[in-house]
Amino acid sequence: MKSDSETKNLIAELAKWSQEDAIAQIWWRDDDLSRPTSELDSILKTADILNFKPLLAVIPNLSSRELAIALETTGLPIAVHGLSHSNYEPAEARKSEFGPSRDLHDIKVDIIQAKKRLSDIFGESVIDCFVPPWNRISEGIIPNLLDFGFSGFSAFGRKSLKVHEPNLKWFNTHIDVIDWRNTRRFIGGDSMTSQITNNLKHQRQTNETSEPFGILTHHLNMIESDWEEFRNIFTILKNSNSVRCVDPLELFH
Repeated sequence: MKSDSETKNLIAELAKWSQEDAIAQIWWRDDDLSRPTSELDSILKTADILNFKPLLAVIPNLSSRELAIALETTGLPIAVHGLSHSNYEPAEARKSEFGPSRDLHDIKVDIIQAKKRLSDIFGESVIDCFVPPWNRISEGIIPNLLDFGFSGFSAFGRKSLKVHEPNLKWFNTHIDVIDWRNTRRFIGGDSMTSQITNNLKHQRQTNETSEPFGILTHHLNMIESDWEEFRNIFTILKNSNSVRCVDPLELFH
């Protein structure tokens, strides 16, 4: 449940953006899609109600034509989400499909195969954007993505200062609405609203307003009441003249 105080804080922050004639750009990505489910129905309903397109990060080796049929009339763009969403790192390390334990050649083979398989299933809905599972990838791989057939990349958090690839369209997400450390469910309207407000405040105060900030969802970990809160928050954002909800195709095409 979203409290009045968090809503007031968000509206107050949006008013400050308006006073400074600034526009906050927000985009949306959803991860781990592989098959039609009732959870997928909920996110598609939300995208339709808000008239706001998410970028769907789809797992190639877990997908099929059944999913393509379910999405064919939605017009939603699809990103390549790893190959099988498999972990290759040792038990004590953080999970990664394309981490330091793997050889560059093997990674290249998998990433190229992933794009081909997804394109075979979904056709032109697939865009040249790579999203690593768990938002983790060896930094040395990122500049090679251009050679692997990708012009775009998306992970989570601040971009690495060690990677410089000006030709790569790199747009991360910054707010994950799932509490992975505890409940593995939606963080709730209050927390989501507070994080959006804090992100907007940081962007405004540091004059980083040109960089879109991304909202990350995982539809399989959300229920309809979560999406209702999500929609309520985005209705506030979309009703503000200081916010522009960005179509992923603007970022990655």
